[in-house]
Amino acid sequence: MDKVITIVQTSRKTYANLALLGVKKKGYECAVCKKAFGQTDVVSAHLVREPVYELIRRDYPNWSDKNYICRSDLSVYRAKYVHSLLESEKGELSELEKEVLDSLQKHELISSNVDNEFECDWTFGEKLADRIAVFGGSWRFLIIFALFLKFLDSDEHYSVVLAPC
Repeated sequence: MDKVITIVQTSRKTYANLALLGVKKKGYECAVCKKAFGQTDVVSAHLVREPVYELIRRDYPNWSDKNYICRSDLSVYRAKYVHSLLESEKGELSELEKEVLDSLQKHELISSNVDNEFECDWTFGEKLADRIAVFGGSWRFLIIFALFLKFLDSDEHYSVVLAPC
């Protein structure tokens, strides 16, 4: 069995020397996979929501509030929970729902940027209209237009324009 030592000094050299001796630094053990992790890679049992907590407890009866679970195992149990919710609501999962659950478990995106596909097929007029719309909705345009209206509203401008020749 590996020796576990709590180290006060936090230099890389100390950890490297201990690794050569076969000693690992103290970590948090996942109650599911029994691997040691750093503090940021585990979640305390009391932070796990009740339905997911109960799913873990079914598989691991010794699971308690004092235990920790690694993030990858927690995502597996969260996916199981969502799967059970969807099944209880509909009875059977569609292919899309299975794909969503799979991507949830793997922390992947399931959507794509649709704008990229359509921007390739734009005509010159559509691109020009889009650029004009971007400028027309900008603060720069609003300020310039407000100054232009203020200029038109001034009395001096009317006297120059309406003055007889």
